Amino acid sequence: MDRRALILKVATGLFASKGFEATSVRKIAGESGLSVPGMFHYFPTKEDILYEIMINFMEDVYGNITDIIKSDADPVRKLELLCTHYVKKYTCHQEELSILNSEGKSLTPKHNKLFIKKQRTYVEAMEQVINELTQKKIARPINHTIMTFLFYGMVHWTSKWYDSNGEVSPEKLGEIVSEVFLHGILK
Repeated sequence: MDRRALILKVATGLFASKGFEATSVRKIAGESGLSVPGMFHYFPTKEDILYEIMINFMEDVYGNITDIIKSDADPVRKLELLCTHYVKKYTCHQEELSILNSEGKSLTPKHNKLFIKKQRTYVEAMEQVINELTQKKIARPINHTIMTFLFYGMVHWTSKWYDSNGEVSPEKLGEIVSEVFLHGILK
């Protein structure tokens, strides 16, 4: 593993467990086997490390979303695929998701602006699928933005409660989220 990747891995674990503010530069450098000046050779600031963790994770998650949205699948299938995709990524990367959910406040204004722009890309993608469902009269005409944020609320909080060693696999959880989001819980 190269030094940058090692620093990011160490910082991800520390930020997820202790929080950005409570994690010292000295701790990140030490656990990466570097001096503080040596670490700053790779990242100018601790906040640059945080930003890279968040953006890399978002780009990794977003990669397949574009393919799903542009596919010829019907909108119900697209939503099922999106649910499964998000849940699988999020349950396998709970530390990154925890950071994404809680550390945006620690970004500089410049990085925060870029972060929000990236978030909007996700929101617009999901709204597009929900809009397709509404246009085809498959879904009730509920505000697309509200529906989008309800969806993200469901999947983002898996970082707080999902147990990767439990009896429900990421695939099965994706199916459950899809079922509940599309059909609710009533028979």
